[in-house]
Formats: sequence, C-alpha cells, structure tokens
Amino acid sequence: MGNDGGSIPTRRELVKSSKGERTSSELFEQNLLNATFVWSTCILSKKPLQLPIVSDYLGRLYNKDSVLEWLISPENFGDGDATVPHIRSLKDVVELKITKDENSGKWICPVTGKELKAGGSKFVYLPECGHVFAESAFREIDTDNCLACGSMYSKANVVTINPTTKADVEANKARMDRLISEGLAHSLKSTSNKKKRKNGEDSKEKKDKKKTKSMEIIRNEETLRMTTKVLESVKQSINGRKRSEAVQDLYLKA
Repeated sequence: MGNDGGSIPTRRELVKSSKGERTSSELFEQNLLNATFVWSTCILSKKPLQLPIVSDYLGRLYNKDSVLEWLISPENFGDGDATVPHIRSLKDVVELKITKDENSGKWICPVTGKELKAGGSKFVYLPECGHVFAESAFREIDTDNCLACGSMYSKANVVTINPTTKADVEANKARMDRLISEGLAHSLKSTSNKKKRKNGEDSKEKKDKKKTKSMEIIRNEETLRMTTKVLESVKQSINGRKRSEAVQDLYLKA
C-alpha cells in the first residue's frame, strides 16, 4: 500500500490517474516516437525516407518512387486505400526541394540552418516551387518571393510539414478545400479535363472528316463508273450507226 509508511511511492504512481492513463512523460516519449517515425519514414511504404521526397496536402512525407508504384500497382500496398485515398495522380503531391548540409549531410533550412527533424523547428514548403524552409525564415524575411529560387508564391498556399497543432492541421485542410473549389489540385495544377474533352472532340472531328472523305471517294468512284458506262453506251451507239450505214451502202451499190 502506498503512503502508509510501509513503502515509498514512485513518481509514476504519483502522477498516474485513477483511470490508469499514461503519465505525461510516457505521452511525451510516445509522441516523440511518433514524430520520429513521420519525419524519417515514408507513410505509404513504411520505408526510410530518401530523396526524391514528395508531400501531400496534409503535409505528410513520402518517397516519390513509392507513390509512383502506388499509382501503377495499388495492389502492392495492403493499407494504401486507407492511407492515401486522396493521392490519385502526381498532381496530388509536390516534389520537395530539400537543402542538405555539405558537412553533416543533414537536411536543413537554407536560410536559418535549422535541421529538419522530429521535435525540432516547424518546417513548411512552397507548392509553387517545392522549396522547404523553417517557418521562422519567413518571419525574419518578409517577402512574396521564394528565398531559394526567387519565384513568386502565395502565403495562402504555404503547407506545414507534419503539423502538430490543430490550427496547422486545419489550415492545411482549409487550403485544400479552397483549391478544390477553384478546380486545382494540391500541386496547383488544374484538375479540369477540358484537354481530354478537347482531344475527344478533335478525335471525333478527325473521324467525321475521314468519313466525309471516304464518302467523297465513293461518290467519285460511282461517278467514274457511271461516266464510263455512258461513254461505252455512246461508243456502242456510234459503232452501231456506222455498221448500219455501211450495210446500207452495200445494198445501194448492189
């Protein structure tokens, strides 16, 4: 029994609730373990992350080759339908451009030098170009141009990588809802199939033209046959008249 002078309670026993919930230290360790997993492992294939890496609208990380395999052979991934039902094409992911430190080989922010890792600084990326930065870099330098390549980007499109707060999770989802209403995919590419419809219309038009041309050829061939038949008939008529005239001449001479 605890607190009766017969034993000394441990810290775990003191902080454990009456319902048997895990202690704050246990929760911290579990959260750190989960964070380490999502920052170092492809969520789809469960293999270690390696370049090239892509990310979806939720900010989760994947090996690009795993996503390609998923799109080609989804049957190879047992829980794929439950894990990535929203990834239906490469338009649904953005390939990330991650800076690697030349000395340590670690992935870092090209502006602040902070390491991209579990339990570290908050990192974001720009879907317009794919460059990855520590969020603090944008607080230090307020600009509408990518700090790595200079291309224009919209602050409304910035995606938080592996968000840990409800606000960041909801922000990523709200951005995707907005893009869907605008007919855009996560990569900011159009989801419209106008091109396909146009190609379909072009194909139909080509078929119609081909059919029309075939009909013209048939009509021309028919006209040629009719013309040949008429000419043959005229020729026979002329030859008949000539023979008749020749016979008449013979009778007259006789």
